[in-house]
Amino acid sequence: MPDFANWTLDEQKRFWFGLARDVIELWGLGASHLSWLGYSSNAVFKVSAPRGIYVLRVHLPGRVRAEYLASELTWLQNLGLNTDLLAPAPVPLQEDAADLLFASLRPARLAPDAVLCSLFKYIDGESKSARELSADDVGAVGAYLGQLHREGQFEPPDGFMRPRMDGEGLFGEESPYSVRDSVIATTAEQADTFGQVEKRLRTVMAAIDRGPDSFGLIHGDLLAKNILHCDGQPAALDFEYCGWGYFLYDLAPLLWQLKGERPDDYRHLEEAMWSGYRSKTGLDERMRAHLEVLIAVRQLASCRWLQANAGHPALREIAPKLLEDRTSELRDFLKTGVLKRESLTL
Repeated sequence: MPDFANWTLDEQKRFWFGLARDVIELWGLGASHLSWLGYSSNAVFKVSAPRGIYVLRVHLPGRVRAEYLASELTWLQNLGLNTDLLAPAPVPLQEDAADLLFASLRPARLAPDAVLCSLFKYIDGESKSARELSADDVGAVGAYLGQLHREGQFEPPDGFMRPRMDGEGLFGEESPYSVRDSVIATTAEQADTFGQVEKRLRTVMAAIDRGPDSFGLIHGDLLAKNILHCDGQPAALDFEYCGWGYFLYDLAPLLWQLKGERPDDYRHLEEAMWSGYRSKTGLDERMRAHLEVLIAVRQLASCRWLQANAGHPALREIAPKLLEDRTSELRDFLKTGVLKRESLTL
């Protein structure tokens, strides 16, 4: 990409906003109003059109492979058809072509990189920060994940391709958290810490049966910002990191966030989430002992995400220090077996 990485945040947002205006014409929505919903590893817009309200997601170049995106959208289609779970519903580019689910563009200013774009029906619900979540909210999220893991699995079609969230899938070359050309180099001390956490993960994986009751398609990134609350029923958003993984890992992102933002009542919230999850799965209580390692693994994934996105204009100044802080917390985890978080949650 020409010097895109050196543009300011305002310059990048102006570029994506202009591109989004061109993209929505491909869906034939007519005159539409665009507003920002978020911008991190992708640019997300609310689209208010004469036919309804939608969400447009524009992937930054090189962040997702076309076959991976097609498979994510295929799973979401299946969830809409075969479960009553609230999740983003992909909107095909053409009404009579249900398998044509995303657009690919090659803007001249980003040549030769392609930009992949997908459109979803808007879900009307309340967004809550981690600090606003009640125990009932967290319990409902646990139940949602339990239902996703039990009812949301399907026989994938030929060509279905999503990353694996096992040890190699989380931290290997094909991982969605892979680090290429980061502006932050990994120090020898950080590499040693990361390697020891990975070793703990492999110990947990060896203890969990890799059968249909413990391994399958998971959301992979269910933080508070990726949840809407719709009359007491959660809706999971942003399946960008979905893949094949251990079901227990799906509890880790939100618990990881709550550890940092709700330390005073964390144990109560963890209990609520675990109870909600078990209400749908009947999971053996002894499996709960693995959660702490999986939460630490989520912290490691966040470190790799930081390195991969350190060039983002909103992260350039804070990423090096935040990476140091999170690595230090992982070192303490390796000594105590408990992850204590004080580092900033983005």
